[in-house]
Amino acid sequence: MTHWGTVTALQRLPQLGTEPVDLSVELPAPSDADGRSALTEGIRSLYQKCQFYDVFLVGGGNRFPAHMAALGALSLVFREQLVEMRAKREAESLEESSADQGHLELHLDGVSSTEAIRALLDFVYGLAGGYAVSSDEANVDVLRMAKHYQIQALQELAARRLVQDLSTANIVQRLKTCREFALEGLFEQISDELIGSGEALREVASHQEVEQEPELLQILLVRAARCLRPPTEPAAVEKRGAPATWEAAGARDGKRAKVER
Repeated sequence: MTHWGTVTALQRLPQLGTEPVDLSVELPAPSDADGRSALTEGIRSLYQKCQFYDVFLVGGGNRFPAHMAALGALSLVFREQLVEMRAKREAESLEESSADQGHLELHLDGVSSTEAIRALLDFVYGLAGGYAVSSDEANVDVLRMAKHYQIQALQELAARRLVQDLSTANIVQRLKTCREFALEGLFEQISDELIGSGEALREVASHQEVEQEPELLQILLVRAARCLRPPTEPAAVEKRGAPATWEAAGARDGKRAKVER
């Protein structure tokens, strides 16, 4: 009993969390949870705006700004070459106590097409639009760089270019390109397409350009003769073992032709 009257006990409220109720809030999926797209777009933007570059690719009488990190990330050969060049530059700077000598310059030996170098850089930075060069000469330079720097995906794109707009006007040169870069499967596909067209084969055989390539002509003749053999003969050839390269094919079938004569 108090001055105000009888005190009664109040009901005790439960503590928050003793009987939790699950709630759910749905959010849209993150557009780039780990930031990879933002990083890719950022590096691509730096290339397009010529910002923060630290190396020049030199070829075809021009210099092309690029980033060592992008080149080195794509190709181990690029990485090793750039590391060696930078170490050499730093050693020279210490010996001569000279100031900054500017950006490194990586010379692309044997490459004369500026279009090919741009195609290489567009591939490195993943620019949209796909692979496109306007001439066979530029494509050969791309093949040369892709092979030297061991960029397999770029080499495959350039190899596919060899079968585009194929005709009797360019087939001899493209077959030579296949041999130069050891594209044996593609060589066989192109040569078989030529042999399968009597009109195209006659056109190429009568052209002066093929007469200047006796080794290539011999290979085509061997493949043509193989296609014209009776059905029973290929089985015997396969039994003896197929040659590993077109040189072996030409040598083996050439010996056989001499025996038959």
